[in-house]
Amino acid sequence: MPPVARVKGTQDFYPDDWAQQIALREIMLAAGRGYGYREYEGPAIEYLDLYLDKSSEEIVTRQTFRIQDRDGKALLLRPELTPTLARMVAAREREIVLPARWQSFGQFFRYERPQRGRGRSFFQWNVDLLGSESAVADAEVIQVACALFRALGLGPAQVQIRINDRAAMEADLTGPLGVAAEQVRGVLAVIDRLDKVGGERARGQLVELGLGAGQAGEVVAFVEAPVTDPVPRLATVMEQLSVGGNDEYVRVDRAIARGFDYYTGTVFEAWATGDLRRAIFGGGRYDDLTRQVGGKQRIPGVGMAVGDLALLELLRELDRVPAPVAGGPEAVVTVFEPASQRESARVAEALRRHGVAVELCLDPNQRLDRQLKHADRVGARYALIIGPDEAAASAVMVKDLRRRTQQRHPASDAAALAALVKLLRAAP
Repeated sequence: MPPVARVKGTQDFYPDDWAQQIALREIMLAAGRGYGYREYEGPAIEYLDLYLDKSSEEIVTRQTFRIQDRDGKALLLRPELTPTLARMVAAREREIVLPARWQSFGQFFRYERPQRGRGRSFFQWNVDLLGSESAVADAEVIQVACALFRALGLGPAQVQIRINDRAAMEADLTGPLGVAAEQVRGVLAVIDRLDKVGGERARGQLVELGLGAGQAGEVVAFVEAPVTDPVPRLATVMEQLSVGGNDEYVRVDRAIARGFDYYTGTVFEAWATGDLRRAIFGGGRYDDLTRQVGGKQRIPGVGMAVGDLALLELLRELDRVPAPVAGGPEAVVTVFEPASQRESARVAEALRRHGVAVELCLDPNQRLDRQLKHADRVGARYALIIGPDEAAASAVMVKDLRRRTQQRHPASDAAALAALVKLLRAAP
């Protein structure tokens, strides 16, 4: 019988892979902690109604994994976290101290075509600042993104953040460019895909939406024109980002519209500048979402979501993937012979209670050289050997597998074990 296949678009994380994932997660969360962001989490399953008319129409209608509960209510595996965040905040809107800075790292699911930097199951870092309408709040979330880039060794030459003001964009579309209000949503969707489809195809899509050929050309020309005088809100964001040099990562770009319906103001995307040539992550301001999910108060917010797949593709391209978090045992306690099994187990358990990660060999009949080889293969720094002489003296032989040295050490009581722990932890 052939092995059961992995679900298309998902990943298996073997221990070394997961250690690398943990390293990336910790770098992300550390960037948020530096700005005072606290960690939280929500459920992986939500009611479909939470996302209807609030998230991206394309995501909800085409890219969600849907299920039903036993009462026939429609559920989905979460494709993103912002509606969940809004629901949680609305449920305790009088208790939460504002402004609130929250972050989360969790797993998400979208039914889309797997490709480089995109899958059907992925992990995502979410950073949100709630309770402030200030442009400084917009800048802060972008600053957190810049802190992540610096922690990963990514400079402005490798990644750029492109920002826009969606409210100002809508005003330009319905004002000077003459787009009807009912057409704005569709026009923004075309603008959001302009980098992918190109100007000529975008003009054709705008005509299909009902714009005249000349009007469609004016919209595309307006979007593609360099921005020399950003609207006041974006000017404030850029001024705030200039503190610390974060503005080096950022430029204003009218082609950034973002596909989520809940965005109301500043929107932004980070783009790789190398071979990957795609968005790494995005975010923006959402000022009405908590009331859309049942809240009584208007709690403005701004946030971003950074997926792991595209970011890791960029880091692999640049050979800057974070080193995996060290895992496995610090020491392996061998079993010299069946008669010493109990003493080996005693020493192993005592060291664990002192905070040392210890693996105990399970087969008392296995040759010592094989146990030592196993200790080396699992990455342990030390092997502890308790032969007849050591057992008689209530001691252990500590073998440093890196330096190929060994020394006997007492292990008879708590003080001796504490000294042994100090020895194990002291070596560089």
